[in-house]
Amino acid sequence: MVKKKQIVLSLGTILGGIALFHTSADAASTSVQVKTGDTLWSIATKYQTSVQNLKTQNNLKSDVIHVGQTLVISSSASPAKPVDTAKPTPATPNTASTYTVQSGDTLYKIAAKFKMSVSDLKRLNSLSSNIIYVNQKLKVSGQATPSNPKPEVTKPQTPTVSTNGTYKVQQGDTLSKIAAQFKMSVSALKTANNLKSDIIYVNQVLKVTTSGAAPSTPNAGTPPTTTPTNGQLNISKMITDAKKYMGVPYKWGGTTPSGFDCSGFIYYVMKQQVSMPRYTTMGFWNASKSVSQPQPGDLVFFTTYAPGPSHLGIYLGNRQFIHAGSSTGVTISSLDNSYWSKRYLGAKRFSK
Repeated sequence: MVKKKQIVLSLGTILGGIALFHTSADAASTSVQVKTGDTLWSIATKYQTSVQNLKTQNNLKSDVIHVGQTLVISSSASPAKPVDTAKPTPATPNTASTYTVQSGDTLYKIAAKFKMSVSDLKRLNSLSSNIIYVNQKLKVSGQATPSNPKPEVTKPQTPTVSTNGTYKVQQGDTLSKIAAQFKMSVSALKTANNLKSDIIYVNQVLKVTTSGAAPSTPNAGTPPTTTPTNGQLNISKMITDAKKYMGVPYKWGGTTPSGFDCSGFIYYVMKQQVSMPRYTTMGFWNASKSVSQPQPGDLVFFTTYAPGPSHLGIYLGNRQFIHAGSSTGVTISSLDNSYWSKRYLGAKRFSK
């Protein structure tokens, strides 16, 4: 009888071990279904793993994922508890605590974090759209005090002309702007300086008239000259600056030469000439005007990991564009490439 009981106990122990093995095997991984707005980075962050581990586990060759797609995540990765990086400090009357926008934040996410409605958050910060950018400071408590600021009036500056009738190009200048300052036509300004194109450079010295004569009339039959500009951007300088960073690695949310994401690269290049907020791809899309055919300096947009504009680059001409690719870093690609041609949304001209 004793031996039989020992055998029964041994079998029970073995069966328990098998059951425990199956439980561990079942718990070895979990499945997550991709939702709208998800990226590999956001999912990896949430489950405390790396993008590379996530790609390896799911045999992914790129960073592109789709809504409804099921991803496998190891059991060691558990949803990360949100880290309150900017706990609101107790607000005194008529004061407000602030929160610094992090990569991946949305108005909805921030409003939920601080138990507010999106409309209250927008009203508190006088926001007219849902666009926010990394490192932007938002008020998250206190009262919105309506204000009627007086419009800032900027007195027109008198262009500086040397005694010999020349003008040195300043940052933000265009031929049309200089011509208007000196009451000249663009064609007269180009003729006086033997210019074959509309491209000018900072510190370039141009001959100008100082007599205050009325703008000259172009010769009959000569098409009017237009100056292709993106706001106050010098296109030649923008393209030259962009090419300086060829090979810089891709970094999610990156806005410096140590690493760029696609919108961070465009932002960094443009801010060398103009003051501007840290636009996302959607921000650049909304701040730009559509053009039927891209010209050098225009922005070209693509839909990649999410519906709508989610990637962009600077058009260089000859169907080429420069951009920060997630797998290539800063590189030059062709609009005719099979990957990009299928995802091309169109071109827009940025206007500050």
